[in-house]
Parts: sequence; structure tokens; C-alpha cells
Amino acid sequence: MMLRFMWCAVLLVLSQSASAYDFGSGDIKVPEGFEGPVMKAPSEAFSAVGFTRRHDDSDKSTLLQLTVFTPPNGIPELNQARQIAFSKQYLMQFLEGVKRRRDNFSTSAIETVSIDGVPAVRISWNGRSTENNVELYGEMYCMIYQQQLLSFHVQDFTDLDAAGYEAARSAVMAIAFD
Repeated sequence: MMLRFMWCAVLLVLSQSASAYDFGSGDIKVPEGFEGPVMKAPSEAFSAVGFTRRHDDSDKSTLLQLTVFTPPNGIPELNQARQIAFSKQYLMQFLEGVKRRRDNFSTSAIETVSIDGVPAVRISWNGRSTENNVELYGEMYCMIYQQQLLSFHVQDFTDLDAAGYEAARSAVMAIAFD
């Protein structure tokens, strides 16, 4: 009985430590310590939202970014195989933006995952920033959901602890869609 009470108390504390962010077609629980959102919407069809968590004793931060693209003409009805194929195509296009700002850039193989029962693709990457010569690593996800193309990106510094990175990765995998 006491163990059950302690477990419920732990779950209550954990559920209150993260706030949910509604990105239109779902919610992501922003991990504790992340600040934001910082929003950028260069067009009606495209928006990006970022959250950061500063590392202790550092001016460097972990990044958690959500990008939503709603094509003006919509996305045609696709079976799961075609959804995955299109998601891979767009993942590589989004990743190209990261690659342009990195030296010694390398990636893992693309893998298929499921986020709240929706098929998605994921790739890990690492490389050196061309702006400030620091080593970075990250993971990018891409998927099609409700006529939108969704991309989730987690990025951090290789020389710092990975707690924020792992919390952000877990938040992406725990997204709840409407």
C-alpha cells in the first residue's frame, strides 16, 4: 500500500514538471528545464517552434524544435508505404539545412518508428558547426499527419551531458496526436 502511494506521488510530481505545448495537430510535453516557445512563421504554410535547455555552467543549450508544413494544395491520400516514402524524402530535405552548416557531417541509416501509432522516420547525425567550430549531434524525425508534414529535431553538444537531449528525444516519442 505504501509503495503504491509513493509511486502515485512520483507520477504526480513528474506530470506537473512538464508542460504540454499544443502544436495544432497534437501535444508535446516540453521537458522540465526547457524554455520557450520561440516561434518563427515565415509563411502561412510553414511554422517552426523551438525550446531550449541551457546546460549548467555553460552558455550552450539543448534544442528541441518542431516544424509544421501545410502544403497549400494539401497532401494526397497516401497508404502507409507512400507516407513513409514521402516522409523520408522530406526528412532528407530538412536535414540538408543542418548539413549545410556542418563540417564532417555524418548520419545513421533512416529508420521507421511509430509516434502515437503514426508512422514516422528518424535519422541521427553528427558534425562540427561551421559557425563556431563545436561538435554537435542530433536526431531528426519526419512524418505526415492530418494533411501536414511534421518535423521534430533534437540537437546538442557532444562535450556536454546528454540529459536534456535524452529528455527531448523522449518527449518527441511521447507526442500525443489529436
